[in-house]
Amino acid sequence: MRVAVTLAMLLSTGSGCANNPERLPELDRRFYYNLDSARDQEQFLDLRDEDRQAFLERKGLWSKWIALPEAERTAVGDGNVEIGFHEFATFMAWGPPADSQTRDPDGRAVRQHTFIRCTSGPKAGRFVRANLDCDGTSSEILVTIRDGKVAEINYPH
Repeated sequence: MRVAVTLAMLLSTGSGCANNPERLPELDRRFYYNLDSARDQEQFLDLRDEDRQAFLERKGLWSKWIALPEAERTAVGDGNVEIGFHEFATFMAWGPPADSQTRDPDGRAVRQHTFIRCTSGPKAGRFVRANLDCDGTSSEILVTIRDGKVAEINYPH
């Protein structure tokens, strides 16, 4: 019986399934954090490597990724965001924002996202959903989106 359980465990770990998002390949991890729900994230972790793209296609994320210019996809891999980038590139580079607001200055809809980056502690350099997730100090980055693209990046502190 023990051998069967051990064999089953080995087969499941070798099939590409991940039980922790931090064990996913880099790009898959970025997609994981941009899935809409905890249920979608759980399902994504249970998938084999070769099944993840089809899942992302069904959720509409793969088409957003492919639509990004190559320069933006490359920058996302390095965690960089620049003015003129598409909003989705920002989410893929830094994860979902900690807060989002829609404003209507001068009759134009503008979204402002707040991203939190850990500046010290064990998660230094990582983006998180709340300051307390850093286990150290953090800073905020405000990103203004106009017409689906990054119009401003502000570092208020």
